[in-house]
Amino acid sequence: MNTTSQRQNQLPLRKAAQIAWKNIRIRWWRSLLVTSGIILALAFLMYILCSDTLSRNIPHRGSTQLIEELTKQGALISTDDDSRLQTWWMVALALLISFVGILNAMVMSVTERFREIGTMKCLGALDSFIVKLYLLESIFQGCVGTLIGLGLGLGLAFLEGLSIYGAETWRLMPGATFVRLIAICLLTGVTLTILSALYPAWRAAKMQPVDAMRSEI
Repeated sequence: MNTTSQRQNQLPLRKAAQIAWKNIRIRWWRSLLVTSGIILALAFLMYILCSDTLSRNIPHRGSTQLIEELTKQGALISTDDDSRLQTWWMVALALLISFVGILNAMVMSVTERFREIGTMKCLGALDSFIVKLYLLESIFQGCVGTLIGLGLGLGLAFLEGLSIYGAETWRLMPGATFVRLIAICLLTGVTLTILSALYPAWRAAKMQPVDAMRSEI
């Protein structure tokens, strides 16, 4: 009997994904808040990485004319260790702020859905299903926010590059490096979102059904 009940309550991944997507559409303002934080963080990260790569490749891939012109204008960006360390501190701070913002939004999402979570658990939803539901929601939001942030960051970096380096911008960004930067940002965006959702998902899963149904929130 217990085996049959447990089997009935373990919904397939496809069904969990449908419910997660429906929840995002219903609470699109909350989803927009989470997605906006990811967009800003990834746009900043992609912009910094691209700009740093362009400036570091000037001595190696830039023409002599470009180097002389930038030196004359005083626009040759320093690439020493102190400058790069400061850049990475800025990136880390931006990601930390984004992480805290996303975590706060996800915790508020759990708080707003106490009764809904209690109802699902009273109907037999397993803790693993609740965790899966929140992680799927965060992955959907993370993928959308990451892709938009990547596009925004790339656009800003290359527009700035074209205004400073002209047509040589494309020479300063090797194809392999470009793909590597995109992979880094994609991994960072999805990881950031999943990590932000772990505590809220765990909190929702461990909630007692009776306490959730009694909540006035």
